[in-house]
Amino acid sequence: MIKKLLAVYTILLLSIFPAAAQDISGSWSWNSKEGSNMFTIDLIQATENDFRGNHCSVFLGGERIDCNDTKDEFTVVLVKKAENIFQGSIRSGYSYAVGNVQLQYLPEENTMLFTLKTAPKGEYYMPVEARLVRN
Repeated sequence: MIKKLLAVYTILLLSIFPAAAQDISGSWSWNSKEGSNMFTIDLIQATENDFRGNHCSVFLGGERIDCNDTKDEFTVVLVKKAENIFQGSIRSGYSYAVGNVQLQYLPEENTMLFTLKTAPKGEYYMPVEARLVRN
């Protein structure tokens, strides 16, 4: 009887206080250790599990810039695949080719691991892996 009451109580609590949607919206950045490369992603939440945004990379001490040259389109499109895991695409502003990315949110550190799973074809300037911090 007590187990049944606890189960009903738990279900009621979960329905009253549903789990909050994971919001990774905002500006995230990375700087290389030697300081010659930087990378930022600005994300907005499109739907509960979808995020859109733009990235900007400055590499080789400013000699190569890989950014969105038009604000009419997003360069980053993400879908939540699992708890704290987001996958999608990124379009290079340098070559306009598309690659596949994964972002893993680490809530206890408030950081995000960026992984370029499939590189865009042609020339691009962005890290293969980076730990992004929220700005």
